Amino acid sequence: MFFTRGGSGPPALLIHDLYAGASGEEMAPLSERLGSDMETLLLDLPGFGRSGIPRMRYGPDLFFDAIVEFVRHAIDRPTLLVGSGLAAAYVTEAAIRLGRLASGVVLLAPPEPRGIGVIETPTWRPLAYQALRSPLGDAYHLWRASAARRRQVLDRDMAVPPLDIEAHADRLHRYARQRDSRWPLWSLWAGDLAWDPRASLSRLGAPALVLWGAEARDNPAAPDAYHAVRPDLEQEVVPGTARWPHLDAPDRVAGEILDWWAREGTVPGEDEE
Repeated sequence: MFFTRGGSGPPALLIHDLYAGASGEEMAPLSERLGSDMETLLLDLPGFGRSGIPRMRYGPDLFFDAIVEFVRHAIDRPTLLVGSGLAAAYVTEAAIRLGRLASGVVLLAPPEPRGIGVIETPTWRPLAYQALRSPLGDAYHLWRASAARRRQVLDRDMAVPPLDIEAHADRLHRYARQRDSRWPLWSLWAGDLAWDPRASLSRLGAPALVLWGAEARDNPAAPDAYHAVRPDLEQEVVPGTARWPHLDAPDRVAGEILDWWAREGTVPGEDEE
């Protein structure tokens, strides 16, 4: 697994969302803002970015294990886990498995349930996975991975598209067109990687924070659905942000995390005993 490290202080592991072209580079703006108070580690999940891309059917357990083993062997200290989008669900379950090595969890625009019920898992996903492995799936991947399509996604999912959107789209295109990169995306598009973090949140002993993008929520009741399983869960809606609040407003998101961490966890910069 590929990762980068920067900053100093209590460790925070930042993990990107899952989509065509995803990598730890998504978390770089947030890492820069946190780096003066925390040691930040940006991880490319297996199958994405610069990590290995084994030819296999991907499932949530692979990512749970990757996060757990990375914290145990590459950090080996109590770590704040920060996950974006679908990865927010994975860091929640990984935190339970890590026990005391997970000092807290931050969920950035996590998966949204429909109403108060469970997040639905497609019943047709085995058929969809086989279809994606056909020439039809290869064509679909080429379209989704194209620079033009990546630009459309950035335009749609960011409240304020970056000035360097063309360069950003090209980076996503490059990662999405790597050899064998379609394997994890087939699992993602077929629904194999769906995961509802609320059951894990209800069992999590570590402090947790949820930050929602104000313009991204399909279900305005999503915060209520999370509150129902964990009444003490702190949640904030970040104005002027969409799918990736940490890209639209990295300063605001970093400030929210550090303020919350000062109250709930180890004060950034404080010497560990």
